[in-house]
Amino acid sequence: AADDESLIEALLEKLSKAQFKPGFKLSPIEFEKDDDTNYHMDTIAGLANMRARNYDIPEVDKLKAKLIAGRIIPAIATATAVATGMVCLELYKVVAGDKKIEDYRNTFANLALPLFAMCEPIAPKTFKHESLEWSLWDRWTLEGDMTVQEVLDWFDQRKLRAYSISCGQSLLYNNIFPKHKERLGKKMSELVVTVAKMEVPEYRKHFDVVVACEDDDGEDIDVPLVSIKFR
Repeated sequence: AADDESLIEALLEKLSKAQFKPGFKLSPIEFEKDDDTNYHMDTIAGLANMRARNYDIPEVDKLKAKLIAGRIIPAIATATAVATGMVCLELYKVVAGDKKIEDYRNTFANLALPLFAMCEPIAPKTFKHESLEWSLWDRWTLEGDMTVQEVLDWFDQRKLRAYSISCGQSLLYNNIFPKHKERLGKKMSELVVTVAKMEVPEYRKHFDVVVACEDDDGEDIDVPLVSIKFR
């Protein structure tokens, strides 16, 4: 809904301006699923459903989420709480901004020993081509309801020759197949439905494709996942 979109934008704007001032201190709160005034279950149900939507897991309403949470209290109090807490500590650094990769930590925990070991994460391998530089953590976003030819042209302008485009297990385009030339003028959003048999819900504004590229010497180059923002 439009109201939801404006509310989300307002919250993102507020979050982007959040700052941890000197002396900032976190205060732990006790989880209580049966108190609707604390918004604990609203938060848990919302975050769980966002994760479910990302991984095509069936979503649940707040009542179902409360019933599930009521059955996993022992897990919440042990290893799950440790993992969640460590992730949240890293998220605070992301929100604070201006952090280098050595400021973050990977944590290995074994409650049976007990053992807690931390180390700096390893930076991803980076690739360079002409003036471009990227890692496999990156994602390239192409704006517009583009045709196959327009996607190929986008790469060609960056001196990358895209010869294959796939979505999931389906091949949308490959230049070795003569019949695929008929798809050059078709919209990518049409092919993901007709060829890949993907259902794109109304709320989603993009879909992801894998593009295989090579340079002028015919050497394959690993490029990031490509997100087509067609709405």
